[in-house]
Amino acid sequence: MHRSRVSTARRRDGGPKKVALVCAGGGVTGAVYEIGCLRALDEILGRSILDLDLYVGISGGAVVASLVAAGVSPREMYDEVTSRVRNPLGVTGAPLFRLGGLDFLRRSVRAPKVLADALVTAFTGEGRNLSDMAWAVFEMLPPGLMDTSGIREFVRRLLVSRVHRDSFRDLPRQLYVVAVDIDSAEAVAFGSRGFDRVPVSRAVEASAALPGLYRPVRIDGRDYVDGGVRKTAHINLAIQSGADLVICVNPIVPFLNDTKAGPLHGHLSNHGVTWILDQTMRIMLKARMELGLERYRREYPHVDIVVIEPTRDDVRMFGYNIMRYSARRVVAEHGYRTTLELFRANAARYRRLFARHGIRMNDPATLPDTPDRHPHRSELARALDASLDRLDSRLGRRASRR
Repeated sequence: MHRSRVSTARRRDGGPKKVALVCAGGGVTGAVYEIGCLRALDEILGRSILDLDLYVGISGGAVVASLVAAGVSPREMYDEVTSRVRNPLGVTGAPLFRLGGLDFLRRSVRAPKVLADALVTAFTGEGRNLSDMAWAVFEMLPPGLMDTSGIREFVRRLLVSRVHRDSFRDLPRQLYVVAVDIDSAEAVAFGSRGFDRVPVSRAVEASAALPGLYRPVRIDGRDYVDGGVRKTAHINLAIQSGADLVICVNPIVPFLNDTKAGPLHGHLSNHGVTWILDQTMRIMLKARMELGLERYRREYPHVDIVVIEPTRDDVRMFGYNIMRYSARRVVAEHGYRTTLELFRANAARYRRLFARHGIRMNDPATLPDTPDRHPHRSELARALDASLDRLDSRLGRRASRR
């Protein structure tokens, strides 16, 4: 892919401007959507996505950010998720999520006593009602129905194959993976000073541990859960690390439902409790992100923030469960097309914005609605192609300084 030559913008302090990519959470479906978005963005920008200065990943986005930071191009990722391959990205296939059977067995030992206590309470009338009894039984469930060890194994194998070590310090670019310490309620940026000795794969596993569904991940004696629990995108982490331009891909937005003429035919509540819970979560995440964006734009007016996300009437992204991997081809293609549509509709504005940061924007109107497939099938050839893509981007930036 040809890269346009770009000029290198300078900061007020004389240093080069820094560009960060933030991949927010959204489960498996959200990660696949982000891959589609990055595939389009890699065509639109005159700078390789592999050649940005900083990457931040949260939850499902942590997987995507870690792969990009390791040098896996959006083109390669896109081809893999839209193809039915047994070993994605050359990594031996394994379930990304596993049922936590051991935890169920350990907890089941308590079942006879809990049920006996509940029956005694029911017959003796000690002031507890049926809801109290149901809650006592509910508390027998383990801290998570599944574990994310499959994600850890996948990321570890890929990093070892690409950069030889599962280490933040060995990545070509700075990567932050955010998880939340469930006991202290604090967000931790793995990859930052003091937290860069943790394996990348372990940090990604922790960041993807959605509370309730997945078991917390214990690292150095602390339990961590999904990084989106504290903040939706953690854009502030990129800004505090010196980014002048932040590109954020956020796959989770609430759906604006037309109860009379909309495609869902009536109220969301007609579709059951899962739709209500999903929409409620989306409302909270989006509201929290909007408040954060208002604050960042007020406190850091020199920082440009570009947010790529589905539209509020995007029934396709709302209709798919966030853990639905079987729809990966449709979702990846959808992410690609919606990103093209965003930049086609706002080409002049984004061209000026990127120019302030020394990035020339290619004309999105000239790009195909469906991306071309990667010309190489071999893992080695793809890795070399990604390295050449990054080198071409760097050489273009350096040549423009002269």
